[in-house]
Amino acid sequence: MIRHVRLQVTGVVQGIGFRPFCSRLSDEIGLGGSVRNTTAGVVIDLYGDPEGIDSYIERLQTDCPTLGHIQSITIVLDERIDDTRERPFEILDSHGSGGEHTLIPPDIATCSDCLAELRDPTNRRFRYPFINCTNCGPRFTIIEGLPYDRPLTSMSGFPLCGECSLEYSDPDDRRFHAQPVACEKCGPCLSLVSREGSLLAQGEEALLEAIRSLASGGIVALKGLGGFHVACLPQDLPILELRKRKKRPAKPFALMVRDEKAAEGIVKLSNFSRQILNSPRRPIVICPRRSLSGVSDHVAPYQDSLGIMLPYTPLHHLIMEEIPLLVMTSANLSDEPLISENGEVMEKLKGVADLFLVHDRRITMKIDDTVIAPSGKRTILVRRGRGYVPHPIMTQRDMPRVLAAGAEMRSTFSLGRGRIIFPGQYIGDLKQLDTAVYYEKALRHFIRLFGLRPNLLAADLHPSYACTNIAIKVMGRPEDTLLVQHHHAHMAACLVENGHEGTALGIILDGTGLGSDRNIWGGEFLLGDMGSFTRVGHFREAPLPGGDRAVLEPWRFALALMEKALGPGDAERLARELWPTHSHLFGDILSTLDQAPVTSSCGRLFDAVSAVLGIRDVISYEGQAAMELESSARGGSRPAPFGISEQDGKMVLDWEPAIRWILLEGLHLGAARTSSAFHFGLAEAISDIALEISRRTGVRETVLSGGVWQNRRLLGLAIPLLKRRGLRPLIHHTLSPNDECISVGQAAVASVHWDGRTTK
Repeated sequence: MIRHVRLQVTGVVQGIGFRPFCSRLSDEIGLGGSVRNTTAGVVIDLYGDPEGIDSYIERLQTDCPTLGHIQSITIVLDERIDDTRERPFEILDSHGSGGEHTLIPPDIATCSDCLAELRDPTNRRFRYPFINCTNCGPRFTIIEGLPYDRPLTSMSGFPLCGECSLEYSDPDDRRFHAQPVACEKCGPCLSLVSREGSLLAQGEEALLEAIRSLASGGIVALKGLGGFHVACLPQDLPILELRKRKKRPAKPFALMVRDEKAAEGIVKLSNFSRQILNSPRRPIVICPRRSLSGVSDHVAPYQDSLGIMLPYTPLHHLIMEEIPLLVMTSANLSDEPLISENGEVMEKLKGVADLFLVHDRRITMKIDDTVIAPSGKRTILVRRGRGYVPHPIMTQRDMPRVLAAGAEMRSTFSLGRGRIIFPGQYIGDLKQLDTAVYYEKALRHFIRLFGLRPNLLAADLHPSYACTNIAIKVMGRPEDTLLVQHHHAHMAACLVENGHEGTALGIILDGTGLGSDRNIWGGEFLLGDMGSFTRVGHFREAPLPGGDRAVLEPWRFALALMEKALGPGDAERLARELWPTHSHLFGDILSTLDQAPVTSSCGRLFDAVSAVLGIRDVISYEGQAAMELESSARGGSRPAPFGISEQDGKMVLDWEPAIRWILLEGLHLGAARTSSAFHFGLAEAISDIALEISRRTGVRETVLSGGVWQNRRLLGLAIPLLKRRGLRPLIHHTLSPNDECISVGQAAVASVHWDGRTTK
């Protein structure tokens, strides 16, 4: 008698060499059977000694390939059979039966084995720009459907040559069932195209000509894994020309660096930053810049940091062998989504790039580079994209079949089922038509990939968000709708990410979000859990002159704060000194402040201080004023004074003493010391209010979410202050604290109740 067991394995178990691993493990232990991919995950049949099978199941978990993640192993059949014939272990063809529970791997940077072959003149893939294996290469960006096999990827149009076919079919080869496997004979090919659309070169010559253009100061659009980059040297002339053509006057550009040595010449690398930089995910890492780096100040104007990344595709490595540093920014026009198609890039960017280095492997789903800002040994995700998507968030409670629509700015969506939330990639600002089209396409792709037909919609309270309407269009009229307050969604996202089910104090700081009282919130203290909340505190409210226009023109909100701190006469006199070009508007604004909407926004407070200190009174990209205020902070200073009071049973953080101090004293200290004092004072006031609420309620867990918490200085000050007061801060680790996390929070709230009620 022998034992026969059938296992159902779920998780990230396709596209990472899991089946060859299963085969090698069976040979090592001496078991027969088979393994196959299904849309439900991986099914393994084992025949042999009972103890050997127990060992096999244990080692599936302990020895799983590095890029894999086992969510569950279910024994669906366990029997004794009277069959002693010798059975080989086979890797069977995939099939599509079963429920869709497969977790799809993200795109992975080129591994060391493939790099060695890329540089080996005796290897048949020497200098082949699309070299990959089971351990690296495109995944999410080429998948069209499940199970993850070549016919359901954008490699389906590239029939394997004889040599590649042998590798693909050999369980002992590291390219066994590596779906993007190819070589120069049978795989994708590079082409160099002029801005007029003329084919200039192909293959190696296309690559060499593109490198020559970059080295001589040209601007080249390069097709990568998730879309196109626009590249140029990090020198004044090409960067200024690129900014002019791209209509991006000040927003920082990312840099690609050849290796760590090149990185160390331009930024200061901590051990933690180095670890993130070298990870297989290869994100952009924001690091403090060196004063004498040789990199133009126009790469990241008025910033004290640079965003750098290492090469993560074979094409990048080939280019960077010749050029140690390149600007490598997303290929798009200002505020539009990333471009991923050859025809579209040559149509939209013919006035931006001099040349286009394209290839003929289609990008099924475009995705931006991930951006991470390390803060000590903490990671702050500024943008969650390539390398991180579509990794899920595991939950402690069962999810409904929910589609969470997210927010309007920095939009994402999320899907929920079982004990999993699948967050989509960063989409962008849905006020742009092209971004709304991208949102819909990405959402339909996710629903198809995961085979999930949602019947519940979780959406923001705001009645006019485009994401809600797109979600309804895609899923049809939902059976039920759950409306989730914006800042509660922030709080719930951080709670579910940290696996915290109990009550917590949410310190939610962001730009703007519609509050339960229909006012504009943004500096909130919320007491609650994933199911409900009570607003127990907030920043003092102030008029927001011009509404959304005040976001683009921070001086407007600054003027409103000055009027409250100094009175209308003194405020107008000082404003004429600070912003003379806007003085013709001051009278009308001050006379109509009582008619403007009011807000408790912390993000707008940062913008206002930036304007008062002469750092940035009008912005050209989201968050510019606050980012430059953070970058300007230098030197020690006593904390700026903030007030704390109680009104209508709520704690109120009052900015007026700080604004008055900045106007009467801070302007004489200079922007650097005053910015430092502002950050310090705000962190102290926040932690003091948190402590008082904790004393009254007994709640020690404090959730830090919202876009303001991307500010590394504020976060670095607040966390130790909270800890010294006996509180336990909970922060985001794999999600961004900005509005990208809203959809995850909406899904988390839906896991608690989905009866159509609004969470207030």
